[in-house]
Amino acid sequence: MTMQRFTISLVLLLALLHPSRPAAGQLPPATSAALGTANNYTALARGFAALSLNPAGLGMPGNPGFSLALLPVQGSQAMDPISLADLADVGGRLIPASLKEEWLGRIASSGIQEGGGSVAVTGFAVNYGLAGLQFSTIASGTASLNEAAAELLLFGNAGRTGAPRDLSLQGSRMTGFMVSTLGVSAALPLDVRPVPGFSRQSLSLGATLKRSWGNFLAVAEDMGSLTRTNPLEVEVQFPVLHTDPESEGGFNQGTGLGLDLGLAWEGGGWSAAAVVQNVFNTFQWDLETMLFRPGEALFNDLTRESDFDERPASQAPEGLRKSVEDLTFEPVVTLGLAREASETLTFTADFRRRLGDGLEVGPRTHAGAGLEYRPAPFLPLRGGVAVVTDGFQVGGGLGLALGRLHFGLAGLLQRGDVGSGTTGMFALSWGGG
Repeated sequence: MTMQRFTISLVLLLALLHPSRPAAGQLPPATSAALGTANNYTALARGFAALSLNPAGLGMPGNPGFSLALLPVQGSQAMDPISLADLADVGGRLIPASLKEEWLGRIASSGIQEGGGSVAVTGFAVNYGLAGLQFSTIASGTASLNEAAAELLLFGNAGRTGAPRDLSLQGSRMTGFMVSTLGVSAALPLDVRPVPGFSRQSLSLGATLKRSWGNFLAVAEDMGSLTRTNPLEVEVQFPVLHTDPESEGGFNQGTGLGLDLGLAWEGGGWSAAAVVQNVFNTFQWDLETMLFRPGEALFNDLTRESDFDERPASQAPEGLRKSVEDLTFEPVVTLGLAREASETLTFTADFRRRLGDGLEVGPRTHAGAGLEYRPAPFLPLRGGVAVVTDGFQVGGGLGLALGRLHFGLAGLLQRGDVGSGTTGMFALSWGGG
């Protein structure tokens, strides 16, 4: 029984601590302004911020001749239906049986307990005029437990009634990955006035060519682990497919190219943007260099045996191999709009739709609005809200400009079936932000 509880506890621990994946793409926004407006900043993106949000922003008025983001870091976590706040409330105390029952009831209603976290670090994001360069790394992990696995974790093999019973843990799973991406962006301003009624207009096309390297991947799925009462035994079937850190590829366990295209327009105090990320993307993990561990064990009165030895990935179950093949970057379509209401107040709005799952498991759909208010030229205050698939998000943040040196701080709260969680970001930049 101890081994089985250890296995499930490990899955939950990884869900809580392993670096849910960000709603950002391969290149996360290098500016805290995006997160502060609840990710409703596409139409306003200029300078290094445009590299990930809309490369066409590099060709628009207000784009700085030079800007540099200095190691911005963004971290997030989400759990549902039992949240991190629920766990924090009990601290290190023994969880009362009544609270365990309440938690298990919430998991039963939801059908599954999910959790995850991510860290996005941008080594550098820099623009020089109409061109720019960004290098970022995203580390992310998610895990899910079915109702039986949650009951085993909370109550042990005796179960919620105190009488042992058969439990099937099939369907519980875990995924963790780390991917690094280098993006090269450029914009082309166009001498065209496409919207009647505006005497002064600006239009720009932009593109970002991305090269990604898969640094780490682990995928595990329960294929039928059981606890039985007659005879009393535990059978574990939790196969794992993961990259091999000792392979010749090292931190290059998968590669591919991707292309983002953007359009930006500005006129009469209005700004608009349209972006398609991953117009094409060839990224794939290299299955041939990966390792497979059967994750099998059997414990009863007569038997104590297990098999976690390494094997070639070709021996992994077909379903597990297919899960790895599906972990790619899918297209994302974004429409952005902004209105400069005054010299101190600007409103923004974004609509975003991801056309698949793959490596990004953030909300599939996003529709939101934000604002940026400057009570003083050096002090931008930001806020925003968004309705996302199965939930909502509320963001806020501020900046401080000391000459050309900018500091940025932002946070985001997420609630709903998509998972209750938080995201935070700190950014330091030169010439923009």
